[in-house]
Amino acid sequence: MKGLRRWLRASIRRRLLWLAFAPLALLILALAGLTAYWTSTYNDRQLYMKVRADLAVASRVLDGVSQQQQARLEELARSHALASALQGEGSQSLEALLDETQNAMQLDWLRVVPLAALEDSPELQRRLQTSDNAQGMSGLDVLTAPRLETLSSGLARRARLALRDTPQAAPSDRQRETRGMVLRTLYPIHDGQGNLRLLLDGGRLLNGDAEPVDEIRDLVYGPGTLPEGSTGSVTLFLDDVRIATNVRLANGERALGTRVSEPVSRQVLERGERFIDNAFVVSGWYVAAYAPLESLTGQRIGMIYAGFPLAPYEALYRDTLLQVGAVLLVIILISGLMVIRGVDALATPVRRMHRVIHGIREGQHLRIGHLDSQDELAELAHEFDAMLDRLDAHQNALQRAAQTLERRVETRTQSLTEKTRALEEHVTLLKQARASLMTQEKLAALGEMTAGIAHEINNPAAVILGHVELLADSLGPDVAPVRDEVDTIIAQVERIRALIDNLLQYSRAGGHEPAFVAEDINAIAAGTELLIRHALDKHGHRLISSLHATRRAECHRGQLQQVLINVLLNATQASTSPMNIHLATRDTVREIPEHGCLDGVEIRVADRGPGIPPELRGRIFDPFFTTREAGSGLGLAISAGIVRRSGGEMWVASARGRGTIFHVWLPCQAFPSGAEEATTRKLIASLSDMSSPSSRGG
Repeated sequence: MKGLRRWLRASIRRRLLWLAFAPLALLILALAGLTAYWTSTYNDRQLYMKVRADLAVASRVLDGVSQQQQARLEELARSHALASALQGEGSQSLEALLDETQNAMQLDWLRVVPLAALEDSPELQRRLQTSDNAQGMSGLDVLTAPRLETLSSGLARRARLALRDTPQAAPSDRQRETRGMVLRTLYPIHDGQGNLRLLLDGGRLLNGDAEPVDEIRDLVYGPGTLPEGSTGSVTLFLDDVRIATNVRLANGERALGTRVSEPVSRQVLERGERFIDNAFVVSGWYVAAYAPLESLTGQRIGMIYAGFPLAPYEALYRDTLLQVGAVLLVIILISGLMVIRGVDALATPVRRMHRVIHGIREGQHLRIGHLDSQDELAELAHEFDAMLDRLDAHQNALQRAAQTLERRVETRTQSLTEKTRALEEHVTLLKQARASLMTQEKLAALGEMTAGIAHEINNPAAVILGHVELLADSLGPDVAPVRDEVDTIIAQVERIRALIDNLLQYSRAGGHEPAFVAEDINAIAAGTELLIRHALDKHGHRLISSLHATRRAECHRGQLQQVLINVLLNATQASTSPMNIHLATRDTVREIPEHGCLDGVEIRVADRGPGIPPELRGRIFDPFFTTREAGSGLGLAISAGIVRRSGGEMWVASARGRGTIFHVWLPCQAFPSGAEEATTRKLIASLSDMSSPSSRGG
């Protein structure tokens, strides 16, 4: 946001365009958002109202079919033909009369039975005997396969449906549906005294019967009720299984045996509520309405559905938004052109003034001149040109006076300048001579001190080495079990002597430098682990090596091993808790000032210790700086000097609480770097600080 404000403030034209376009853009966005919201809301409301009405019509049509069936059976029950057939006096037998009526009404069964024949449905018996159902009962019922077979042969086979896997349906282990949903009518037949004697029982199996749902669909979704290419559908469910439907599968087959989605099943079948919303139907999204169906005994046995595909309405909604968007885009383009022309008319004089001011700042002689407009900007431009003329006149006068003054000052200061330059040269020569003398004195003192230390350490080191070799010779073959330890002692004594030699090198100006040899860095790194094994085991640390370098680097093998031992020992002492220490090598290319990009090998030593505080990172390579009570402060300083003498670099990266990584980079071909002199000067400076009165407490 700050960047936008700076960008706007940099140009008055941008600010004017922003002031003009920002309200216009907000208005367009608001109109687009409101259009999208109200269009969506209105469409959804209209679609849900339509599908609710479709469901109501479908339910009434299904009730009408039931009532029509009841009326036809009532007519039969009251007919003289049935009464005569029951007494055996008519011209037509009871069986023939029932068959004729069954065929005419397209029923799957029609029979006359005593009330006791409904002993498997005591609730139906009770309801038929009440006065509320004196005119019979008609509605939906669910019958088991054995019950269907007793009503009509082959009816159970017709009712059987194999269940299909349906996306978004509730999980179920059922494989088939054997029950049947029937449209059943039970009409009582009374004797002359009004006693219930017999029942006229007729019904129609709805499983797999496409005629009822197709008739309802044709009535509800007639021509012109839906967008072109869209087809409505009606379905009857037994529980959550489609038993009669005109919803089609991808292959064009009716989706019999598929199941309703789980959200619909919970709301309609479990809670007994209607569902009016978008729902997933078999293989796509529909605007759907579901209502529960109840049996003759009032039990919830299934659902009735009416709906139509959602995709055509979504396409219509998108087309509407595209049309509105196109109109708004045209409005934006026309308005934008008008705004840009108006802003350019206002901003052109301002830009012209800005160009003149910028040119004057750079020393050009410019004027705004005449403007075509007659507004305040034209008057301002005229006054600005007049002010520039007056300023030029004053500036010329000042320049003439300044030139005269400069000539006088230059004459008088020329001699002082020459004398000052000569004095500065003498002071520089004196400083250089003094620094050279002090360096020579300190080098001599450091050499004497180092030689004494070397003498005192080399003598006991030679004694240790001699006694170890004498022990090895005395033990003879018995030395085999401790040969590795004896070799380690000898190697460490040699390393002590090498350390003394390295320290002596710092006190020798132009002393002898070991020849650099192209070494296998991986081999040197791998050999270091044995030398620090005791320190690793002491703290319980583990060294993990990842040696991937393929190049050789010119170095001194013993000195490089000394560097790695110093760094690894520091890592082992970073934490008293067991941890992993990583030693890795790889080929790298590094850019060195005055040498360009050089091939080399990088060695990394990483630990997960507490890290180095930021205020101490810049001093860890200084001589005699240490944070440990028993430390000498020379390990990292000497290591850095060893690395730099071959042209390499050594640096550290650390984060508080996340550990430390030491990096050592060595060039494949060593080159003089002047590092020995720099390290020597640091050692001398440190010794000077230590020997100063303040460091001694005096």
